[in-house]
Order: sequence, then C-alpha cells, then structure tokens
Amino acid sequence: MESAKKLVEAKVDGRDQIKLESLDSQDGKNKVSFIGCFEFTQLVKNYRATFGNDVYKWPVPTGTSHAEIVIREFVLKLKGTWDYPYKDDEICHCRHVKTKTVDQAIVNGAHTHELASRWTGCSTACGTCKPDVEKIIKYRVG
Repeated sequence: MESAKKLVEAKVDGRDQIKLESLDSQDGKNKVSFIGCFEFTQLVKNYRATFGNDVYKWPVPTGTSHAEIVIREFVLKLKGTWDYPYKDDEICHCRHVKTKTVDQAIVNGAHTHELASRWTGCSTACGTCKPDVEKIIKYRVG
C-alpha cells in the first residue's frame, strides 16, 4: 500500500520553520521538523515536553512573540481552522507591496498599522489597504 503524504508548515522566511510530514501508513508515525532561532526552538521543545509529541494535541499559543505566532499558525493549520483574512498576493496596490511582505513584518513585530506601514511601505499612498492590514494584524496577534 502506498503512503499518502500531508505537509503542514508554518514559517518566517529565512528564520523559523516548523513542518509536519504525516505519513498515512500502518504505524501512523508523524515526522515533525523545526529549525530557527533560540526562542523558537526552545518554545517547540517546551511544547513537546509539556504536551507530548502528538502535535495534533498541542494547544493554540496565545502570545505575541514571533515564535508563538508561527506555532499558532502551525497548530491552527493542523486543526483545519487556519483562515487567513486576506487572500490576494498583493495587499497594497499603490505601492505594489505583497501580502506576504506585510505578513512577515507583522510576525516579526510590526503589531500596529503604523509599524507595518513604516516597515513595508503599505498604506502610505491612498490608504485603501489599511483595513486589510489591520485585519491581518488582528488575526495574527489578536
């Protein structure tokens, strides 16, 4: 019988990443890999020590550090409840700012619209994208 693979991943480009490759096989074992900064790797290790290796049973983190935000995305994706609030590739059409650029800035600490604008250039022309940027901030950090 051939194994079906399911990949669930959350990451900050060039910084932190956690990935589950679920092998739908007789033994039902899952392989979780992670790499990143000290804070991120320690948080993943703490989750494993506290909640076990079954990542499907991990609780959703509620903090606002980049590590907690990335793990929250991972856990929500595992639970099938990840519903990112903005679907287009480009969020700021005036400045041609990609949604991913704004999202990565938010994960890395731009937790206000003003910081997201300063770090990425979004919403610095017409401001039409401001509500969407604020939705992403609210979704990511609450």
